[in-house]
Amino acid sequence: MSDSLPPDSPNGVADAVAFITSAASVLIAQKWGVRAPTVHKALSTPEAVAVTTTRYLLALGAGKTPAEAAGDVGRSLLADANQRAA
Repeated sequence: MSDSLPPDSPNGVADAVAFITSAASVLIAQKWGVRAPTVHKALSTPEAVAVTTTRYLLALGAGKTPAEAAGDVGRSLLADANQRAA
């Protein structure tokens, strides 16, 4: 994420969501033994990005720091993947 943009600016949010999606893709791929680009493609659909963005903004609105919000959203993506795979 850019240090020059506030985390709640449109570009700051887009950067945060891109980071969350990228990190979660790698972790999910490692855990389930699939290719990270495949997971990233699934997490990058407009619908998935909208959900990730909404979760991130809600976490920020709840008073979390950008790092805490990103961590929470990333963990929820991992939990969702675990639940769907079970």
